[in-house]
Amino acid sequence: MKNKLITAFITSCLISGAALADDDCTDPVADWQPKEQLRQMMIDNGWEVKRIKVDDGCYEVKGFDRNGHQVEAKFSPASLKIVELEIKFEGSGDASDYLENLSVRQKSENGIGFEDNRAPNKPKVTIE
Repeated sequence: MKNKLITAFITSCLISGAALADDDCTDPVADWQPKEQLRQMMIDNGWEVKRIKVDDGCYEVKGFDRNGHQVEAKFSPASLKIVELEIKFEGSGDASDYLENLSVRQKSENGIGFEDNRAPNKPKVTIE
């Protein structure tokens, strides 16, 4: 009886984990652009690319930007559009280079709640 309970518990954990797993990018593999094209695009933008791998269905790029800040970014593999960006500033850093095209949440006119003025499909940005 004890073995059946343990087996049932492990099975339910595995099933629930698979149900909760969700890919950030859902592009069909047949539509993916080559990693080398993304690497060249990043080099042309002044990045030093250390690694490109597939994570959650997206291309994940780790490296350094043109200012020497450590960056990690996720890209849609079909369109090569940025989905998520993380920046770790070394010393002094300025987020304005990364946020100029993103709008922020602002208080609504009546002072209750917030209006979300971000444009749709804008990437998630994390700055440390």
